[in-house]
Amino acid sequence: MNTASWGRFLLLAALWGCSFAFIKVSLDAFEPLQLATGRLLVGALVVAAIVALKRIPLPARPVWGHIVVASVFGNAIPFTLFAVGEQHTTASVAGVIQGATPLVTLGIAALAIPEEKPTSRKVVGLAAGFVGLVVIVGPWAAGGLGSVGGQLACIGAAASYAVSFVYVRRFIAPHKIPALAVTAGQLTSGTVITAVVTTFVSGWTLAGDLAVKPVLALVLLGAASTGLAFVLLNRLIADAGPTTASGVNYLVPVFSVIVGAVALGESVGWNVPVGGAVVILALGFAEGRLRKPADRPKRVPAAEPVERVPQNAGR
Repeated sequence: MNTASWGRFLLLAALWGCSFAFIKVSLDAFEPLQLATGRLLVGALVVAAIVALKRIPLPARPVWGHIVVASVFGNAIPFTLFAVGEQHTTASVAGVIQGATPLVTLGIAALAIPEEKPTSRKVVGLAAGFVGLVVIVGPWAAGGLGSVGGQLACIGAAASYAVSFVYVRRFIAPHKIPALAVTAGQLTSGTVITAVVTTFVSGWTLAGDLAVKPVLALVLLGAASTGLAFVLLNRLIADAGPTTASGVNYLVPVFSVIVGAVALGESVGWNVPVGGAVVILALGFAEGRLRKPADRPKRVPAAEPVERVPQNAGR
């Protein structure tokens, strides 16, 4: 990656890492479903403006059913579950748990996508990642990092993200639709869905006073950590490829822990960074990113003829 791509990579990790602190602050005024709806609405407006500015065509009607399903699992459910989870646990723990999303994706993809056959490397990586999640949750701890129920809600959100990624890859990606158009469709669909559910489930009575701080946190959550973040992700995928772009998930837990400790004064037990490191290393191992220098492909001199080998596009 060039310098500009590295800058986008770090900014995206920071925006997603900060999102958990924004959620925590927003909960002072909003119920989880209200927060999810507001976040989606602001994010949808940002992405829709960019799509209109670039004159990107919206997806064709036959694909919208798949986009709605993707928005349920990729936006409505995880946004709500993370808000519910952070009512009962810290922003730091929620961020570290999201770092396990690619690990869960590997497992679901191995079952749902024929090309993603399970290998011994992936099985070992998944098992080690599960151990890391157990360490993060810390079932032996007594309330220091929130309730187990809150942590399980965050794990459910990570699993929902994973289902969405696999669903998009299997049912939407083959249509070759511009990523920003899909994102605009997902965020718009998610806004409508969560608004309807909020109306009939929790209503619109606020959880607290409509103060400047939680409102500003919600706006930043929607505009920066949702709308702008998706734009950065799409640009990274275009410039550096999906495999490289997915590595941003390795840094999200780092930013979430730092922001939670500095901005919110959250206590961070030893098990959070240790468990997070185990998850990250397990994911790196499962994806084949942890290689010894001797195992890396050697460069072939340009003067020598090289037989062209097809690359495996799937992960």
